[in-house]
Formats: sequence, C-alpha cells, structure tokens
Amino acid sequence: MFSGRIAKQILYTGVAMGLLTSCGFMQRNHEQEPSHSWQADKEYYNRGSKEAGLATVAYSQGDFAAAEQHLINALSENPRQPQALLVGALLYEQMGRTNRARQYYEDLIVLNGPETSLLGTQNNIPEKMSEIARKRLRLINVRQSELLIEDQNGTKVFNISETAADKQGKSAMEEALFVKYQNKAADNKAEAQADIKAVEVLFTPQEQNIISRFLILKELAEKDLITKEEFLSRRMTNVGGLLPLTHKPGALGIDNPVPSPDMIIERINVLKEAVESRAITPREFAAERELIIEALLPPTPRQRMKNKAPAKDILTAAKDIRKLEVLYDLNLITSNEKDQEKKAIEKYLGINKKQPAPKATAKPAETKTVTTTVTPAPAQKVSEVIETKVEINEQPAAQTAVENSAPQPLIPDVSSPF
Repeated sequence: MFSGRIAKQILYTGVAMGLLTSCGFMQRNHEQEPSHSWQADKEYYNRGSKEAGLATVAYSQGDFAAAEQHLINALSENPRQPQALLVGALLYEQMGRTNRARQYYEDLIVLNGPETSLLGTQNNIPEKMSEIARKRLRLINVRQSELLIEDQNGTKVFNISETAADKQGKSAMEEALFVKYQNKAADNKAEAQADIKAVEVLFTPQEQNIISRFLILKELAEKDLITKEEFLSRRMTNVGGLLPLTHKPGALGIDNPVPSPDMIIERINVLKEAVESRAITPREFAAERELIIEALLPPTPRQRMKNKAPAKDILTAAKDIRKLEVLYDLNLITSNEKDQEKKAIEKYLGINKKQPAPKATAKPAETKTVTTTVTPAPAQKVSEVIETKVEINEQPAAQTAVENSAPQPLIPDVSSPF
C-alpha cells in the first residue's frame, strides 16, 4: 500500500512537471515570434536590425558576398525584418536571382509597415518600403514578360492571345465611347451602355483592332510619350485603315490583336522608371520604345493590306457613312477627311454624281451706229448725206477659272502637349 501511494505520487508529479515544461516551451515560442501582434513586441521587432544594417552597408559598398552573409544572419534572427527584406530583394535583383527578389518584395508588400528608405527609390526621396517593393516588383514582371514578338516575315507584333485581345480591343473602344457619352451616362447609364453597344456592332473585330491602334497612338501623343512628328508620320501612313476609299491601305497586320492602352502606357512608364533607376540604359529604353510604336503602327510598312471594295448597296453604304460619323466623334479623322470619304462612298454607289458644268454662252455683240454728216462745198447745189456705219463689238472679258488651292498638311485635332 505504501509503495503504491508513493508510485502514484511520483506519477502525478511527473505529469505535472511535463505539463509545466510544455507550457514553458509554448510560452518561449510565443515570445520568439508572436502570432498576432509581433510588430508591437519591440524586443522581437528589433531583432536582426544590427545585421540588417551591416548588410545595408556592405550592399552600398558593392560587397555582395558580405551583404548576403549579413542578410542570412538578420533573417535567421527575424524573418520579418523589413530592412533586411528590402536589402535582400535589391541584392538578389542585382545578382540576377529574380525569383528570390520577388519573394522578398512580396513579403514587404504583405507586411505593409510604416518603415521608409532611400534604397531602391528613383529621386532619392524616402518612400515606404512596401511602395518601393511594389514598383520594383512591377519592373521585374515587365522584364520577365515579352510584349513583342516577330512573325515569320520579321514584322513586330504584340504577344497577346486572341481572347485577351478581343476583350482589350473592345475595352479601348468602350472607354473612348464612354467619354463621348459621359453626359448621358450620368443621367441614364443603361441608355449610354446601349448606345455604346450599338456603335460597337457596326465594326468587325478587325476594324475594332485598327481603331484601337489609332486610339492608343492618340493617347500616347496626349500623354507626351511620343512626339507630334511620330504621331503624324505613323497616322498618315496607316490612315487608309480608317479611310479605305480615299487613302492607301494601311500596313499589313494592323488589324491583328493589340494590347489595351493601359498595358502599353504602363510598359513605357516602367521603362522610363528603369532608366531613371539605372536598371537599363537610355539606349535600351529608346530601342524598346521604338519597337512598341513600330508594332502599333509601322511608319514605313513593307506590305500593305488589300484594298477594300466599295459598298454596292444602299444599306452597306449607309453603314459605312455611320462608321465615319463614329470615327469623327472619336477625333480620329478630320471633317475634311470625313467629307471626302463620304463623297467617295456616294460616287461608287452612283449617288450625287458630279454633273458637267454648263458651257458659258457668249453674249451677242452689241452694234452701235455712228452717223457722220458731211456737208459739201457751198458751190454744190445738191446736198448729199453720207452715212457711215461703224460697228463696235464689245465682247465681254472671259471669266478666269477658280484655281483650287493645294491641300494643306493634315494636323489632327488632338490635345497634344508638343
């Protein structure tokens, strides 16, 4: 009995000691990395800051090996140390290990702490580390994605799927049409959407791709991303895609899928940021920017599209004229271009043919009779009156033909800052 009691007491004591030990272990783990308010724990939050500072100094001096070693030490002490994450992301980005850099940038974005830094900024102005991480991550994504590819003929085309292009092409037109109908949208959004859909069905998917390219080119000019000369040269070379009866056909391939304006503008802006941060050279920026604009609307196309056949019936002609009104409302063509294309549509259809000008009839000559009386000498008895008729033909001066003035260079009506 006595030994049984002692055995029970020893057993109970062991169980109690085990529970206390496990509670202490759980408490220490909680102190090591709090699950909810780890930022509030100053002691844990400051762990690894010394090693992170040493990593920053080594990175600034270009000693990447030492910087990586300090970085490993800092993150082993505190996997959420923001300074170490930022330095590590910049370090691995420079070393070409983009996947590891991407991981650290994503961790900083998730933490979204209040810390600021000069590292990785563009203008040497302190920014939030999470914001720096977003910009740098976007730059990595742009570098790893190809916006352009070459087809078999060597022509630059956009690397975009048919499905994505279909949606983005429509969104480009919808956005432009929404600006046109924005007053109506404020009053009746459903009616405005119906008007937009009614306009969209006028154009085929290929025509929508062409219109999207001109809308993007216009927006690039308005946002000071291309010069006015670049805008005019590319527009006038390919305006036959919008006005097929009065201009040469546009470049072959401009009816192919095209990315959204936001994607192209974002790409060029990211390239500008890369130049400012010295991630790429100005020559690399200019080369890729030129490729993007060339893929959008080539300035000197090698091949052109086939000529479009004119409308042969009233309904098709009326639809083509309606398309001209939409293009004019979108500020893609001028009023003179619209009128010339409309006349061409009517001419091929046999409407409003030019009547020959009536020949000018000469005015009948006016005859004036001048009577001269000759009085003979006084010696003569019989006086004779001699009448002399002088005919004066007053022919009216010929009317001079009105000379048609030469067409002025086309300057599209865009609010370009150039």
